Amino acid sequence: MLIYGSGECASSLVMNSIFAFAMLYYTKALGLDPSWAGIAMSVSVLWEAITEPVIGHLSDNTRSRWGRRHPYMVFGGLIMTACSYLIWAVPVAVQAGQLAMFWYLVVVNLILRTGLSLFCIPYMALGFEMCTDYQGRSRLQSIRQILNMAANLAGPALAWSLFFQDRGGLRGTTVAANYLRMGTVFSLATAFFVALVVGGTFQWREDTRPALRAVGGGWFRQFALNMKQLLLDPNLRWVIVFTLVTGIDTLWVSSLQVFVYDDFMKFSADQKTIAHGSTMVGWAVGAFFSAGLAKRFDKRATVVLGGLVSLVGNGMLALLFLTGLVSPGTVLVAGGISIPLASWLFVAFHASYWLGIGIAVPVSIGMIADVSEFHFLQRGTKKDGAYSSIASLTLRLACAIGMITSGFCLSFIGYQTTPGVESASQNPQAIWRLGFVTFVAGAFMGLLAMVAIRKYPLTRRSLEEMRATKGGFPSLR
Repeated sequence: MLIYGSGECASSLVMNSIFAFAMLYYTKALGLDPSWAGIAMSVSVLWEAITEPVIGHLSDNTRSRWGRRHPYMVFGGLIMTACSYLIWAVPVAVQAGQLAMFWYLVVVNLILRTGLSLFCIPYMALGFEMCTDYQGRSRLQSIRQILNMAANLAGPALAWSLFFQDRGGLRGTTVAANYLRMGTVFSLATAFFVALVVGGTFQWREDTRPALRAVGGGWFRQFALNMKQLLLDPNLRWVIVFTLVTGIDTLWVSSLQVFVYDDFMKFSADQKTIAHGSTMVGWAVGAFFSAGLAKRFDKRATVVLGGLVSLVGNGMLALLFLTGLVSPGTVLVAGGISIPLASWLFVAFHASYWLGIGIAVPVSIGMIADVSEFHFLQRGTKKDGAYSSIASLTLRLACAIGMITSGFCLSFIGYQTTPGVESASQNPQAIWRLGFVTFVAGAFMGLLAMVAIRKYPLTRRSLEEMRATKGGFPSLR
């Protein structure tokens, strides 16, 4: 489980660095209009809407001595590693114009997302196949999320102190060279984790040359029927709605929170590391307890519990900082000791939001694995890759919506982006609105996600009954 989970470190370094810093880099350091940056980062969803289901179907039906999953993981990992560097290595000639930067970001992002799909969909399906136990799935996904956050903490969170120190009165986030140094280090680390997970899980490969056989009716017809079955699966419907809304919520908050650190709270580089790091710690702690909570309360109730924790976290941030009960920078002096009250309160409730997400997300992924098994028990055909592709596409769609709406939101609230300009030049009303759309909108979307997941029908009992009816887990076709 630990070796399998290490693959999450690769995708975590790539995606979390993009979520945390790409908008800052292209807007504050390079001067790209935030609306254009949001469009460029989100346009890949149109491409992924085609490629991800195709990759899932191909992976399920691949005839190879190296199995269904590993060949795609190797190829996708190489593409992902290269583009995780190129997205920060913007040529000087490209930086000269808005249109050139926009198209460079679009092209590199499309290639990067293709590599991510080739790696992540077979990787997720491999996890479904490695662990078929109801509770074990939650543990496996918990380990994935914990290692995701460990990489996030050691990478993007620590990057604030390693690469973005303020010097000479200049914000580190306005210096383009800082992002390139970060990208170089992260791309090398990504290559290491791709090699580790491919080599460490190679024993799980299955020679599918004799196991798979051609199915009549043509490839496209079989692909279309496969997608129709999945999209009409009533067990999948509500967990996908939850995944979509939660994904939009988390991407929205993660895209805007870095602006909150810089402009609303006016944190130093070290304070940003603590605040950003608290999100990873909160998520990891939530993931650590998620499997135990799912065992005690079952999965649906655990996901709702996680949503409530997140709702309280963002709600408290809004109550404290938007109403003026606590002002950013407030220091409490007690017994001659200065206590950074505002920072401590912000970090505590900011981490609480991500604690709830950490509880909910790994359990919801385990739900998708349960839905895939239920389909297997009903029809006797293995569709882990296809179900993984639907889950992955939903997350990508959520990321695209969250990215583009957060970019338009910055423009709408009046946030100014000029290279080298300090946050002190920002309109105070725009900064307050920045806090509002981050805290309040994040809490509202979390509430919508909880309403959706309550309709998810599968439970431990219903899955066990289906297993008993079908005489256990059927043999693979």
